[in-house]
Amino acid sequence: MHRLSEFFKHTERDGIFIQTQFANSVQQESVCFVAVEKYLCQVNENPAISCVITMEELAGGVDTAKGLAISPTPEKAFYQLHNRFVSEFQMRPALEPFSDPDARIHPTAHVGEYVSIGPDVEIGPGAVVLDGSILKQGVLVGPNAIIGADGHFYKRYDGHIFRVLHAGGVVLEQGAQVLAGGVVSKALHTDFTVVGSESVVSIKAHVAHGCKIGHRCIIAGNAQVSGYTEVDNDVWIGPSATVGNLLKIGKGVSIEVGSVAIESLDAGQRVSGNYAIDHRTNMMNYARKRRGK
Repeated sequence: MHRLSEFFKHTERDGIFIQTQFANSVQQESVCFVAVEKYLCQVNENPAISCVITMEELAGGVDTAKGLAISPTPEKAFYQLHNRFVSEFQMRPALEPFSDPDARIHPTAHVGEYVSIGPDVEIGPGAVVLDGSILKQGVLVGPNAIIGADGHFYKRYDGHIFRVLHAGGVVLEQGAQVLAGGVVSKALHTDFTVVGSESVVSIKAHVAHGCKIGHRCIIAGNAQVSGYTEVDNDVWIGPSATVGNLLKIGKGVSIEVGSVAIESLDAGQRVSGNYAIDHRTNMMNYARKRRGK
């Protein structure tokens, strides 16, 4: 465990934490930042957050039970702390390293030491399985697929681009498949990106950091599911479709080929287009335009 006062000169109330997290985290003993007043209630009501970094003008709104550090740029201070914890203190998700003797790992594949590989797992030629990855029974990782890559998370501070390091991992549930060239990025903090049982991440598709993909989903070739989006069971995401970040995609949704979904979708919806709308409506609009030519 660490104390705020070890890292911040202006510590109004000292507190103990073990990891950096977002304000809605369920990971206990976490530190987060608050730069906008509307998030104070979320932080104050979250028992998992033990310490907060914020600016002077918001400090009075932080629950007195939580440790409190003051910074004029709380977001920047938070991500600097985060990067230090990843690089110096090896902040990472909890798992028990293991490789089942029944796993079939191609000699040209790279598999990290801090991974868990279950029975009947197959890892193909040129595939990469990085530290923090958990591959459960019957998982298939195809040729040149990458499990546990750092995601895209950059900030602009003082006219420079700041790279935020990734501390999390990936869980591929039982029977999940990541086909040739597919990428599943690890979570930003010490939690996991998850691909549910029997789901398929197809050729050159990408599941971004922190996503939660349900069971029996198909993410077709070249599709992109952006960061921290939650996809329920039995969802179809068509070839080259893009799903925006922080969305909730309901059970049984179909997102058709090439679509760009920027809003959460209710269970059973079928959408298409850029930006994606109800598929039937989209096809009717398309037919009208064709007749008008």
